[in-house]
Amino acid sequence: PAKQKFQRLLDQLRQQGLIAAIRGTTDSLTIKVFQKPQVKPSRKIINLGLFLATVITVFIAGYYLWTTGLFGSQVLQQQLIAIVDPTANPYLKAGLFAGGLLSIIGLHEFGHKAAARHHKMDATLPYFVPGPPPIGTFGALISLKSPPANRDQLFDLGLSGPVVGFVVTMAVAALSVLIGFLPSASQATQLTQWSSTCGAQLGVSGCLSNIDFSIWPSQPLILIIISGLTSSVRPGVFLDGQLFFAAQIGALLTFLNIVPAWQLDGGHISRAVFGANGHRVASVVGLLLLFVSGYWTFGILILAFMFFSRRGFAGVEPLDDISPVSNSRKLLYVLALVMLVLTFAFSPF
Repeated sequence: PAKQKFQRLLDQLRQQGLIAAIRGTTDSLTIKVFQKPQVKPSRKIINLGLFLATVITVFIAGYYLWTTGLFGSQVLQQQLIAIVDPTANPYLKAGLFAGGLLSIIGLHEFGHKAAARHHKMDATLPYFVPGPPPIGTFGALISLKSPPANRDQLFDLGLSGPVVGFVVTMAVAALSVLIGFLPSASQATQLTQWSSTCGAQLGVSGCLSNIDFSIWPSQPLILIIISGLTSSVRPGVFLDGQLFFAAQIGALLTFLNIVPAWQLDGGHISRAVFGANGHRVASVVGLLLLFVSGYWTFGILILAFMFFSRRGFAGVEPLDDISPVSNSRKLLYVLALVMLVLTFAFSPF
C-alpha cells in the first residue's frame, strides 16, 4: 500500500537529513522532498522547574481544599473534619490530592510522549503549568517538534493521552471510595445535620449528596458509574474528598481535551479520521458543545488561539495526508466518542 511505501521512503530520507510530504489527490500526487528542519534540544531544566513549581502549587491547593473546603468556609470545613477524621494530618491529605491529580495529568502527557516515541516523532517532555487554588494547576502539555508521517500516527498521538488519563481518573475515583470513611450510626446522623446546616448557610438543599445517576449531568457519568460499582463493596461509605475532587478534575480535563476542536487531542483525532474539511466541521461542533455546556472561558481561549495563530480551524497536517486512517482506528474513534460522553458534565464554575 502507498502508506507503507511512503513510510519506507521517509525512513530512508531521514538517514540523509531529508524529509518528504505527499500532496494532491489519488489521481495526481506530488511528493516534495526538503531539508529536515534542525530541532533544537529542549532545555529540560525548564521542564523540571515547572514540574516542581506545579507540585508545590497543587500541594498548596490540596492543603487549602482540606482546611477550607470547596465551600470556601473554614468553619464549615473544620466542623466536617471533626466528624469524619479529626486526627488527620492536613499535609498528608494535601499530598493525597497532589498525588492523585498529578498522576492523572502526568500520565496523560506521557501517553502522548509514548505515542510520539513509538512513531519516531520528536516531542518535548511535558511542560506543567502551575496555578492557584483550588486546583493548583492549568494542566500540562508537550510540544511536537516533527510532524506525524500519516493520519494513523496523528490519530495515535491524539488518542493516547486521553485514554491514559481516562483510565487513571477511573482508578483515582475508585480509590476515593476504597479508602473513604465508613461512618457509624451516630456519625451518619452528625453528617446529615452538618449537611443541613451547611446547606442553610449557602442557600442550597444540602452540602452532601449521593453520587448516583440523578445528579447527571452535574457530575460526569464515569464518576457516577465508578462510585456506584465500588460503593457496593463498601455500602454507606463517605468518599475521600481529596481523591474524588482530583478525579473530578481529571474527568474535566479529559473532556476538554477530547472535544473535537482545533488542535486539542480530540481535534487531532477528528483531523485524522475526517480530513481537513471534516475537521473544520467537527471544530465548529466542538466549540458549540463547549459554549452550550458552560465552558465559555475555554471556548473563547480556543478561538483566541485560532485567531492569533493565523491558521484558523486548521489542525496538524501529516506528511502523508492522502492515505486514509486505518479501519481499526476508525473503530477506535467510537472509543473517543464514548469517553466524550462519559466525561461530559456542565461547567461547575
